[in-house]
Amino acid sequence: MTAPTTRLLSIGTGLLLLASLLAALGPSPSYGERAVSARKVTVQKDKRIVVSWKGERKRRVYQKSASVPGIGAVDLVCRPNSTQVRIRPNSRSPETQMWMAKFETKGGKDVVAVKNVRVYTYATAADNGRGGTGPKASEGLNQKGSIEDFQKGNAYGVISQRPSRAQDGLGAPTTPITSFKLTWWWERFDYPGHQYCNMSLTLHTDTTRQFGLNWHGTTEGSARTTSTTTIPGVGEAIVTCEPGSNTYDQTVAFRPTGNNPGTSFLDYEYIQGEGDVDLHVDHVDDLDYDPVTGLLGPVELPRNGMMRLWVSVNGVKRAYVLSSYYVVNNDQNPALDSCEIAATPLP
Repeated sequence: MTAPTTRLLSIGTGLLLLASLLAALGPSPSYGERAVSARKVTVQKDKRIVVSWKGERKRRVYQKSASVPGIGAVDLVCRPNSTQVRIRPNSRSPETQMWMAKFETKGGKDVVAVKNVRVYTYATAADNGRGGTGPKASEGLNQKGSIEDFQKGNAYGVISQRPSRAQDGLGAPTTPITSFKLTWWWERFDYPGHQYCNMSLTLHTDTTRQFGLNWHGTTEGSARTTSTTTIPGVGEAIVTCEPGSNTYDQTVAFRPTGNNPGTSFLDYEYIQGEGDVDLHVDHVDDLDYDPVTGLLGPVELPRNGMMRLWVSVNGVKRAYVLSSYYVVNNDQNPALDSCEIAATPLP
């Protein structure tokens, strides 16, 4: 028979060994922390969801959902009292953004509106984390408070995620960036039993071709002013975002690959704010290769807006969508400066 003292020593030794093992493994991260800091994984995925119904059908599907790799899910909703696209991240600990440029007709004019739907815990580095958003956020597709009898439009956008604004941004994005195209059409919503709705959402994720830059606070920004990403078939994408109030630079450029880079060119487009398309969309064609710098560009990034870029290398033209938000000149509190750039190919 084992003496009580011997049993206690054996148990104590086992507990010490277990404690040592747990200490070596380190603390278990939360789900949201894993989503942000996980090792970079190659993801190439396309997905299309459609919500389509007629009022006379007894069984109507008002909502479809799709996963957004590394981030969570997106919902497409078309109900007689709710028309929206909604993002549902796995966690609100990171900073999740869904940027979209909505094109529609309003008051007889073609208009555009750039929207940034965010899910977060910390609005800025000065936030105490007690507020933030809810676990999901959405962008409505109706133009008025009540759903219109008829409406149509289209949009494109980009969904991205980085560490919260209370943490370092960590440079080039490691979480997959997903682009999307969206169309919507509904009619006869004022006539129950005769209503019709069709919405289509196409998602595209390709981590081998995404690029960007994230930093939070001037201290980190001074050490991470540039991110260079090698993109197959293109060359290098170079994002620069320098903190400072007097001399600073926020640009994107490409260093084309191949035997004849001189034939490369770049088309690009800015989409900012809200209003008439002619006033809020600025398109530039045929920016040619600079043989001195070896670059296409650099071209300026929007402070709070979106871009489309068409980069042509070796006779192949590729389309990108980019979201850009930065504050680089907060001299009173440089810890609140930030730069969040995300780009990926369009579907």
